[in-house]
Amino acid sequence: MANVYRSLELLLSKPLNSSVRILNINVNVTDTDTATYNDTFNVPTSLSYLLITGDDRFSIHFTDPNGNTLSFEKNPYYYNYYYYYYYYYYYYYYYNYAIPISHLVKSPAAGSWILNAQGNTSLSLQILGFTGLDKPGTCSDSDCHPNATCSEFGGYGECTCKEGFAGDGISCNDIDECQDYYTNNCYYYYGSISCVNTVGSYTCDCYSGFEYKEEFGCVDIDECADRSLNNCDPVAICTNYYYGSYACACPDGYYGDGYHCEINECQQGTPCGSNEECIKSIGSYSCTDPCSTYTIINDPWRSTSNTYNYNYDYWYYWYNWYHCDNGLSGWYRFKGEYDQQIPEHCVPRSSCGTNIPIWMNGSHPTVSDGIVNRTACSNYYEGCCTYNYNISVRMCPGGFYVYKLQSPPICSSAYCTETNYTCSGVDCAPDEECRVVDGVPGCNCKSGIQLGNLADDIKPQVTCGLENIEVRFSKCLVEKWGYSTSSIHLRDYSCRGIIERSDKSYIIFITRPADGSCGGSIWNDGSVIRYRNTVYLASYSDGVIIRDEIPIDFHCDYPLDMEINLLTAISTYVVSVMDVAGTANFTITMGLFQDSGYTTPYTDSQVWLDTSSILYVGVIVTGATSSSPFVLVMKNCYATPTPDSSYGPRHEILTNQCPNKNDPTISVPENGVSLKGRFSLQVFQFLGGFDKVYLHCQVGLCDTSNSYCASSCPAMRSASVDDNNVKNITIGPIYQKGKTHSL
Repeated sequence: MANVYRSLELLLSKPLNSSVRILNINVNVTDTDTATYNDTFNVPTSLSYLLITGDDRFSIHFTDPNGNTLSFEKNPYYYNYYYYYYYYYYYYYYYNYAIPISHLVKSPAAGSWILNAQGNTSLSLQILGFTGLDKPGTCSDSDCHPNATCSEFGGYGECTCKEGFAGDGISCNDIDECQDYYTNNCYYYYGSISCVNTVGSYTCDCYSGFEYKEEFGCVDIDECADRSLNNCDPVAICTNYYYGSYACACPDGYYGDGYHCEINECQQGTPCGSNEECIKSIGSYSCTDPCSTYTIINDPWRSTSNTYNYNYDYWYYWYNWYHCDNGLSGWYRFKGEYDQQIPEHCVPRSSCGTNIPIWMNGSHPTVSDGIVNRTACSNYYEGCCTYNYNISVRMCPGGFYVYKLQSPPICSSAYCTETNYTCSGVDCAPDEECRVVDGVPGCNCKSGIQLGNLADDIKPQVTCGLENIEVRFSKCLVEKWGYSTSSIHLRDYSCRGIIERSDKSYIIFITRPADGSCGGSIWNDGSVIRYRNTVYLASYSDGVIIRDEIPIDFHCDYPLDMEINLLTAISTYVVSVMDVAGTANFTITMGLFQDSGYTTPYTDSQVWLDTSSILYVGVIVTGATSSSPFVLVMKNCYATPTPDSSYGPRHEILTNQCPNKNDPTISVPENGVSLKGRFSLQVFQFLGGFDKVYLHCQVGLCDTSNSYCASSCPAMRSASVDDNNVKNITIGPIYQKGKTHSL
C-alpha cells in the first residue's frame, strides 16, 4: 500500500511534459480459471522510468526487447478472502475488492515489450513513461538522516525518507501506519485482530490459524500442507478451511473421528454372516441380527390409502398433514394393526401423510436371502424416482420385515407402508409351515408333530468347542410341551436364544467356555476344566411375566492344557489379537503362566514376582483346522520397563526366533513347528530404579507349504513371515517384589 502513495507522489511531482502514456487497459479477462491477456507496447529511448499501476488480481509478466522477463505475481490470498455475500429481498450481490499495486521500472530497455496477464476478472493496468527524472543529486547518504537516502523513489538526488518514515530527509520520523486505515493492510483480510506499529513498518496481530505476511496481512495457514501443523491421524484426510481452521476425516476402510483412525473390519470382506450387520466401534466390532435390534414404527398416517383431501384448510394441510422422516436412521419394523411393509410400487404424490412419498424399487427378500440392499425412491415432480438412495432389508423368521433406513434428502418426505398379508417369501423349516395369524404371516410348528418322552424331547444338543459352546433345542418340541421359546434364557438373562432354521427349527444359545460368560462358571478338578451353565424354560409368558421356570443344566469338559487354559482365562495377563492370512481368520492369544507345564495362567489383577521366579509365556492360534498349512512363529520378543515398546532400555529375548545368547535363563521349547509357542526366562529388574517389566512379542503365521518356518540358531535364515501379517502383543506390567538383583 505504501508504494501506491509513493507512486502518487511521483506522479504529482513530475515536471511538465516529462511523462508519456504508454498503455491503458481496462478489459474483462474471463472464460477459464487460467484466462490470459496478451498485448505489446513500445518503450521510447528517452524514458528513464516506467510506472506500472493496477491491482493484485493478476499475475503480470513483461518481456523486454532483450528477452528479459519482469514478473509481478498476483495476491495468492485474493480468492480466499475477498468475497462477500449480501442478502436483501432474496437477491445476492457479489462484491470483490482488489488492493492497488504500483511498480517502478528503472532504465527500461527501448523497443517492443510483450505483456502477458493471467487471471479471471477485470484487468485494469496503466503504464506511464518518465523522462528527466535521472538528474544526479547533490547529496550523499551521509548528508541525509539515517532513515533517509539520496537515491530514493523518483531519483531526484534529494534526501528522501525511507518507506515507513516521514520528513524532509534531513529529519525523518516513524510513520504510525496503524493510525491510518489506508496505510496498512491488516484490516483488508479476514483473520486480523489488530495492527501493531513497528519502527519503519508495522505487523498484524492475527487470530489463531492465521499468520502475518508482509505483503498481504493476515493469511490463512494451510495446516494440511505440513503434517506438523495438524493433529490428524497419519492415514486421515486433512481438509484446510480458509477461516483459520482445518478438519480431519478417516478414509474409506478406516473408522474414527479423523484424529484417530483404525481399520474398519466391517469394510474388510464379510466378517459377519449374511443375516447379521457389522457394527464398528473403537477397538472392536460386533455382529448383530437386526431381527432382534430394531425399533418399531407405528404410524397409521403412513398407509398408501391415506391421501391428501383438498377440502382441508391450507394451514391445516401444511402443518398437520405433511409429515417428514428427517433424522430417521437405523433398523426399523413397521407395525400397525398388522405387520406393515414398504410398497414395491410407485405411490402418487401427496400420499402416505406426506407430500413426497417413498417406496421401494425392488422385491422383498426371503429369510434365506439374509440382509439385502434395495433402492428407495421419492416421487416428486420429475417422476416416480426423483430422488433415490440405498436402504437395506431383512426378512425375519417371524415373517416380518426390518429395514435399515436413512433420512430422506428433503423434508415433507416420508416412507409409505401397506399391510403384509401373505406368506409370500416366508422361509420356514421342514417342521414348520407358514400361516397368517391375526393378519400376520409367520412360521408356525406343524400340527402333526408327535411327542415322546419329556426328558428326551427337551434335552439339548451340546457342542463343546474351544472358542464357543453351542446349545440347541428343538423349537417345535419345546413349544408342543407348553414351554415358551420367547423367554428361554441362560443364567445371565441377557443371553437369550436365537432361532435357526435348517433341517428343523432350533432355539440356539452360544456362549464362550470362560468363567462368567453368560453367567457360567469354570471348575478345575486338577485333571479337566468344566464349564457349567443352566438353561431356564418357562411354561408361560405373555411378554411381561413368566411362570414355572424349570432349569436344565449342561456342561462341557476340556483337558487341562495350555490351549484351553488360555481360552478360558479372564485376565489382564491374557491378550488376544486377530490375524488374517489369505481368506481365513485366526486369533492369536498370549498369556503368562505360573508353571513349567503351561497349565495355570495368572488370573489376578496384578502379578508380583521376585527375581528368583521364572516367567512362562505361552502363545496359541485358534480358528485353524487340522489341515491348515500354517504354524505359529514368535519372531521377535523383548522386554521394556514401560508399556511403550520404543521407550527406555530394552532386553532382547528372541531375535528372528533365536534366544538371546547373553541370557542363559531363556528357554524356547516350541516355536515355528505348530500352532503353539512357548518360552521362559528368569525374572529380572531393569537398572535405573524401574520396578515394572512389560513383555512385547511380534507373532505371526508361516505357511509351511511354501516357506521355511522352523528356526535354526544361530540364525542362518529366518522364517518366511509376511511383515504385514505380524501382530504385536504386549503383556504387563509385572511388578517387582524386591530389588536385590539387576541385569
